[in-house]
Amino acid sequence: MSSSGVLAILAQLSPYVSATVRHGKTLFAHAQQLLGPPLLSLTTAEPDLISVVLLLVILWLSLLVLNQMARMMYGVVAMALKVTLLTAGAAAAVWVMNRGVEDASRDLGYASRVIIDYLQKI
Repeated sequence: MSSSGVLAILAQLSPYVSATVRHGKTLFAHAQQLLGPPLLSLTTAEPDLISVVLLLVILWLSLLVLNQMARMMYGVVAMALKVTLLTAGAAAAVWVMNRGVEDASRDLGYASRVIIDYLQKI
């Protein structure tokens, strides 16, 4: 698509965007007129109630942030585990290719016997 085609599409969308912005400003002005005085009187009448509400909102937002951080950490740990397992599998495949199937199975049997003997001594 050429730049003139993009400009033509943007020119067609311009009236819709400006109308949406106008309606949004009007809606915000009406909401401010309707909700402004009750909220202002509520804040001056009961400061303790506002403190509790603000505390609950801050607690809720902090729990949302902590939840997102925990999800991110779970994702990082899962990705690290997947990368480790894939790397170990690739290294094992390269080792078997270089060493040969019979020698690799002999080495694996020896390593398993050493590990089992060590675990039995513990």
